[in-house]
Amino acid sequence: MSIDRPGPWSKVIVGALWVAMATLVLVFPPGNVLSWDVFGYYLYLPATLLHGDPGMQDHTWVRAAMDTYQSSATFYQAGQLPDGRWVLKYPMGLAVLWSPFFVLGHLIAGIIGAPQDGFSAPYQWAIVVASLLYAAIGLRALRQVLLTVFTDRVTAWVLVLLVLGTNFLHQSVFALGMPHVVLFALYAGIMLHTVRWYGQHRLRDAVMLALLSGLAILSRPSDALCLLLPVLFGLVHLSGWRTQFATLFRYRMQVVVVVIILFLIGLPQFAYYKWLTGRFLYLSYNNPGEGLELLYPHLWEVLFSFRKGWFIYTPVMAVAVVGMVFLRRSAPQWAWAVFFFFVLNLYVVSSWSCWWYADSFGQRALVQSYAVMALPLGALLMQLERMREPFRWAVGMLLGVFVLLNILQTHQVQNGIIHTSRMTWDAYREVFLRTTKPEQLEAFLSVDRSYWTGQGDPDLSRYREVPYLRMGFELPEGRTLGHNLFDTIAFAGNGCFEITPDAPYSPTVESTWESLTGRDHLWVKVTCMVRYPMGERLPAKVALVTTFDHRDHSYMWKAATYEPAEDRTDTWVRMTHWYLTPEVRVPYDRLLIYAWLQEGSRALVDEMEVTLYEPITECCASLE
Repeated sequence: MSIDRPGPWSKVIVGALWVAMATLVLVFPPGNVLSWDVFGYYLYLPATLLHGDPGMQDHTWVRAAMDTYQSSATFYQAGQLPDGRWVLKYPMGLAVLWSPFFVLGHLIAGIIGAPQDGFSAPYQWAIVVASLLYAAIGLRALRQVLLTVFTDRVTAWVLVLLVLGTNFLHQSVFALGMPHVVLFALYAGIMLHTVRWYGQHRLRDAVMLALLSGLAILSRPSDALCLLLPVLFGLVHLSGWRTQFATLFRYRMQVVVVVIILFLIGLPQFAYYKWLTGRFLYLSYNNPGEGLELLYPHLWEVLFSFRKGWFIYTPVMAVAVVGMVFLRRSAPQWAWAVFFFFVLNLYVVSSWSCWWYADSFGQRALVQSYAVMALPLGALLMQLERMREPFRWAVGMLLGVFVLLNILQTHQVQNGIIHTSRMTWDAYREVFLRTTKPEQLEAFLSVDRSYWTGQGDPDLSRYREVPYLRMGFELPEGRTLGHNLFDTIAFAGNGCFEITPDAPYSPTVESTWESLTGRDHLWVKVTCMVRYPMGERLPAKVALVTTFDHRDHSYMWKAATYEPAEDRTDTWVRMTHWYLTPEVRVPYDRLLIYAWLQEGSRALVDEMEVTLYEPITECCASLE
């Protein structure tokens, strides 16, 4: 199968698109590429090559980089181990792919006298160049793949639609350093060498498949689904699966080579985890509030929500999905490989509990799959060429509108008109086709969690009060004293609860999220009366704690603490605590509320009351 079909227009388009992206980067240069998530992907390089400290035990240089370059508000990119070393949350694939550019940036920093600290301007621009170069490689490889099944004209239009009609444009220009465009290039390379291997069964193509697939998996383990493409390519009918695997068995020695190379590429990551944790396999994404939940996929939200719906913010991809109907006609050898990859990849992406993938334009986790989705998109365009002219013009105009909408929305995102994580239907309707930010936009966005719960008291005008629970610690009839219950100095009724260093926690208020509300968030108000009996050792400290629990691991923990003055002992004091619920991971996660004696010898608590405040307006309550 030839992959070198002449294609002058598509070749020109690849060059023009890349020049446009590079020009936009120069016109709108990034402030700090090495920040937030990119900071975590990148840290392997300065930690290993400059400081010889991949465990970052000397944390001073990390803190200096964060303070000097404002790389991140917190060091969420890594977790600290008991021995003081840090293990990075992100895999090392991108660092491997960036390493030649890091060395180049280091040399340039030395020549021009910039700080050789791994983060100064030469290093930043080295990563910018790397991102643009990988984008060019990906587009070129994808062009070659498309020319094996489509005409030069269709190939050119597919490339235009992918770059200008999707959030690929935003990722390649305004989200430099994120993994998705690099993974797009790896996917395109995998597809290219898949075609070549099945055409001639050369060992060098098998080796390239292994290298590209291994680097993709090392960059983002969930992209192991890329292996479906070479395994299922050529499967025209499902009944022919025996023939498909017979082909792989016939070249089993090459398959063994592929497996060995995949293992060797993953070996540095395994060795890194073994050296730091004592285990070859280590779950670095250990935040209990975030993770893969295959039983709770957010398929509807990922596709259709106004928060981050793929078909809402990237409607060209809805057209590409329709094109799968025609793929068996244009490229039958790809049909089942693309179908199974699309379904499983969408399911895995939707099963991440943070399905909106933090701040971004649209569904950034699907950008790398655009190399695969180019095939059904091309199949649809090929089908259009066979249809009557009015219908062809109508669909063409619709695709043109989608391209213009994507360019406008890219502008809106960069100017804060479209919020990167808090959009709702009301907000989308308010900003639709706007080129300036509406003054009242904040009122239409979903609740501002600001990534922590310390936002102060809420504006209760947008909520309705739902009394939930009052715990008075009353003594039942006929029960004797003891078991931390007292009746003589209760604030109200005939009982209160004693907390001591041996028993520092009050009874816990506990409820699952699904039993609390059907809305996407609540404000929780907790009040409690606290008393420090006369003569007890000071200082004493009681915390009123609210948290969520996922499989016995706490997340979004918040405590309001009260420390009495000398003249406030032996009196009852009211503690009040506001808590904004987080993005709850799964419906069965539990809300926990309790009082905790942090310091001191003894304290009494009474009249714990929990009140829920549920949003009443659609913009607050939207699940989108």
